[in-house]
Amino acid sequence: MRWAVSNVGYFAESDNPQYKSSTSFQITNTSDVRLFQTARISASSLRYYGLGLENGNYTVSLQFAETAFQGSFRWKTLGTRLFDIYIQGNLVLKDFNIQREADGATFRAVRKGFKAQVLDNYLEIHLFWAGKGTCCVPSKGTYGPSISAISVTPDFPPTVSNTPPTRKKNRTGLIVGITVGGLVSFLAVFAVLCILQKRKRRHANKNEDLLGIDARLYTFSYSELRTATEDFSTSNKLGEGGFGPVYKGTFNDGRVVAVKQLSLASHQGANQFVTEIATISAVQHRNLVELHGCCIDGDKRLLVYEYLENGSLDQALFEKRSLSLDWPTRFNICMGIARGLAYLHEESRLRIVHRDVKWISCTGVCHAWTPYREGGCVFLWCCGSGDH
Repeated sequence: MRWAVSNVGYFAESDNPQYKSSTSFQITNTSDVRLFQTARISASSLRYYGLGLENGNYTVSLQFAETAFQGSFRWKTLGTRLFDIYIQGNLVLKDFNIQREADGATFRAVRKGFKAQVLDNYLEIHLFWAGKGTCCVPSKGTYGPSISAISVTPDFPPTVSNTPPTRKKNRTGLIVGITVGGLVSFLAVFAVLCILQKRKRRHANKNEDLLGIDARLYTFSYSELRTATEDFSTSNKLGEGGFGPVYKGTFNDGRVVAVKQLSLASHQGANQFVTEIATISAVQHRNLVELHGCCIDGDKRLLVYEYLENGSLDQALFEKRSLSLDWPTRFNICMGIARGLAYLHEESRLRIVHRDVKWISCTGVCHAWTPYREGGCVFLWCCGSGDH
């Protein structure tokens, strides 16, 4: 088993942001103090990937200790760290508070155990800060998820050993296997290279700029997207924007996606398309639509997103669809939009100004809104015009 980690977000409020914290204080409620002398922290999202796991059920142990809120002055102990914990994409703890779990104590170890099922030989543990709690106690930039140790134990006797083969065994069979396997691998690689070279020569004049893309995305073939959308049928059309039309697609395994097709009339060329893929794939946030992959086939360029079954937000807000939204739900929608924009503008390492978020007022489009609260609701007033 091997581990990989992904850290997203930037402590904008901190003059000297760090993504690891350490302490020399004695940690209680543990027999191994060394595990809690250091912790990994994040300003927004922290993901751990356990790779090469045998499929089956596992016990996941997460260990924490709150060390930030300390000091002799009382106000320095009043900070609150809240974050959500996902395992294999499932929310297992919401608004998790290390200090609260430790009965209000600092420097006290906290262990949380969960059951997880591995189906594709990897395990994902996601710690996500949803903007709750304090941010500047005892100093600026004190917020976000924090974790000290992770352990994963199979609930079954493993059939695959991590131990490398010993040199004392007879290596004749190994040598024969390597020789035959190497020959077959060479022929397979040679055949693949020939096919790729042929394709490269066929599309080199149009897709030359796409070869240097650094985005590690799944590449769909045009034929499978065409089949999934029933030849881009109008009955599957979800809408159309400046980029081009968007279609609903259903694969043979039941997966449903949204396929955005670059219009041939669009002035967006290969360079802009590559930039869009690299930009979108570099940001990941729970309030942003996930990009599953892309398709590049000659002059056909498509993006494949996750499918959101409730459709466009404006149709729901203005009751063009039979989807009832009460005021608490609308407030949560506003907060989700705000978190997504805050992530793009300030928290993502790749800062993005969207410039295409429209709030429609009674008489038109307003670009300067002033929020205020009244009677438990949040209103957006258009500055100067009085529209709302």
